[in-house]
Amino acid sequence: MASTPKTRQPAAKKASKPRGYHHLDLRRALLDAAIEFLRAGDVTGLTIQVLARAAGVSPGAPYHHFPDKQSLLAALATEGYDLLAERVARAVASEPTVPGKLTEIATAYLSFAKEHASHYRIMFLPEIEDRVRFSSVHEASDRSLRTLFEVVAAGNPGMPADAVVARAIAALSLCHGFASLRAARVLGNIPGIPKVELLEKVAIAEVVTVALGAAARRPGYHGDHGG
Repeated sequence: MASTPKTRQPAAKKASKPRGYHHLDLRRALLDAAIEFLRAGDVTGLTIQVLARAAGVSPGAPYHHFPDKQSLLAALATEGYDLLAERVARAVASEPTVPGKLTEIATAYLSFAKEHASHYRIMFLPEIEDRVRFSSVHEASDRSLRTLFEVVAAGNPGMPADAVVARAIAALSLCHGFASLRAARVLGNIPGIPKVELLEKVAIAEVVTVALGAAARRPGYHGDHGG
């Protein structure tokens, strides 16, 4: 396989605020600089030193907040999961039916992945999968999934808990797979496939089918929420 030339990593955008950050302001500035860098740069090029330069502070200043790169990634991932959880909660708040809630959850997930692409790239990295060291990440991840699990359970009354979780994870996998393919621009490079917007609608509809199984095909089915 022919090797491709190395792409140059972009410099993190320099923050407009000069040296002399308030303690918490610097933490926010470093996270914002990381988000900006990841819009075009690769995770491997993201370093504490790069962010220090972007924030206009000494090389040692960021270490008061992030002792290493993994800690920075964990903070970004935690923030991402919290943003996702908030978006999902808002999306389902006024929807009375189970199929409607599942549609809103899938739509919220895919819009989050697109609008918060920098966070999304970090949230599933193996570098932060240690549940002991990065407990805050996994607690936030669990919160982001809670609504999905509750809605799938409501739509499958009497189903064993492990089967409910399996259906919820299968539905989540559809969302994650589509979001990842879209982010990698794979979908636009396959000849003959429909427009991405149509593919997204199909993916969202399949989330409902996977989560509810045969019940999703029953005319007038609304699940426990909505009768």
